[in-house]
Amino acid sequence: MVLKQKLKLTFVLTLTSGVLLAGCSNNASTDDKAESTPVSSINATNGKDGGNAAMNGYPIVKDKLTLNFVMAKATQQKKATDQLKVVNDLEALTNIHIKWDASDQGYQEKKNLMFASGDLPDGFFGSGSLTDADILKYGTQGMLIPLEKLIDQYAPNIKQLLTNQPDVKKMLTAPDGHIYSIPTVITEGANELGEVLFVNKDWMDKLRLSVPTTTVEFEKVLNAFKNGGDLNGNGQKDEIPFSFLNGNPLNGIYGVYGAFGIPDNGSHVMVQDGKVSYIANRPEYKAATQYFNGLYKQGLIDQEAFTQDRNIYFSKGRGKGKPVYGAFTGYNAENVVGPDNAKSYVAIAPLKGPNGQQLVNLGDTLAVTKSGFSITSANKHVAETMRWINSVFEERHSVEWEFGPIGVNFKETNGDKYEYLPTPAGTTYDDFRCTEAPCFGGTGAITEEIYKKIELSDKIKGRLAYLKIYQPFMKRFTLPSGMFFTIEDSDRMNVLSTDINELVKKKQAQWIIDGNVDAEWDSYLTQLKKIGLDEFLQIYQRTYDRFQSVK
Repeated sequence: MVLKQKLKLTFVLTLTSGVLLAGCSNNASTDDKAESTPVSSINATNGKDGGNAAMNGYPIVKDKLTLNFVMAKATQQKKATDQLKVVNDLEALTNIHIKWDASDQGYQEKKNLMFASGDLPDGFFGSGSLTDADILKYGTQGMLIPLEKLIDQYAPNIKQLLTNQPDVKKMLTAPDGHIYSIPTVITEGANELGEVLFVNKDWMDKLRLSVPTTTVEFEKVLNAFKNGGDLNGNGQKDEIPFSFLNGNPLNGIYGVYGAFGIPDNGSHVMVQDGKVSYIANRPEYKAATQYFNGLYKQGLIDQEAFTQDRNIYFSKGRGKGKPVYGAFTGYNAENVVGPDNAKSYVAIAPLKGPNGQQLVNLGDTLAVTKSGFSITSANKHVAETMRWINSVFEERHSVEWEFGPIGVNFKETNGDKYEYLPTPAGTTYDDFRCTEAPCFGGTGAITEEIYKKIELSDKIKGRLAYLKIYQPFMKRFTLPSGMFFTIEDSDRMNVLSTDINELVKKKQAQWIIDGNVDAEWDSYLTQLKKIGLDEFLQIYQRTYDRFQSVK
């Protein structure tokens, strides 16, 4: 996932026990006047929906019904969820009131405690609400209920989505054959593209430099930035030749590794011709790491690149009034350095390495996250709940819950087109889209057909311009997003991936900062084997083979 990256959510995970049990459904709300619909009474043939629910049209229920949902709120969403326009509009339409337990702090601990105690809400909502492991574990344990028959009966929009997108259905289907979650499906311009490398064109012009095209030329430009004096003209020696957010798929250096033969990714796992293999034990990975060590030794890499978080990375890029980065990576320039500073930067093509290699990863056009909505075993109104989430997956509602409501973020044109309203001065497009919608923390389906109806924002136009630069050098190395491990393999992978990822992350940072990769390489390979790399790859291979065989 890629996703919503598509995938694009950052959650601060600290426990806030005061909101822990808000919204759990073991105690019936006084608003719950609807007739109960036990899970056992819902199947593909009996047609029961709990007497209060209309099978078609709105409102969904005659008497107001209250459901309790838990969600991981996007940090960009500043309003309480129950105050968002899209939420209130849907309540007015459906006559279903949602009590939202929504948080961006302490969410992980809260969620885990709910499952451990059995004190569950009616549903988990949003792309960040459950992990793939949660869905499989709690689905097979019966705490999340199977949804495939409910989708057939009560969710025509979702059913049509899975019919039109068989790969999405394949991704959702657990090894036991059940579907325990409704996905978040987002097409947004240039999802195929990961991080982009930006260079300060104003500084290059001052120093009479050409845009770098190779790793050698890039190094020379960074040296010129380091030694070029007060390039930003603020009277301080605060210029940083090159910064990034290590380990981040949209602000990191995975793509630069492609100059040495194979672009890296977060899992360090790749597939070619049906064969799964590892990246961080290959000579190409070693050569790229040596290159970055050469840059670091010369003082060309931000000393905080391996410790800073997203907030620090962005604040440094935006906060001094003048550009401080000579080069950086990001989704777009404005996100990292702000709209004013962004004017100083240009996106450059992937760098060509010492052997003439010039590669970046080709991502998936459609970003799919398994998590979007799941119904728990505590829910006594599953038919009504399924009809409610089906409403979110109507075209207009999906657009509004993802990008913001009509009249606030959009106006409708030509009957079925959506045109962006201007982003207010002093705010970013991403913050604007989250003012009256859950945006990155929500769910819905923006398919390619729907996406074509949405006027391209300036942000997406920029991404498509970057994509044109990168397309000639893109090749798919990554595994399909969203493969389901079996329970046994998932448990084993939790152990193996933790040990392997910790070792790789630690050694990469050490080698770039301190060097010594040549002296330590063989012992590193031995250590990877010792902590289970072969078993790790075997699990990935059989999971990939099983995924490919699903019809």
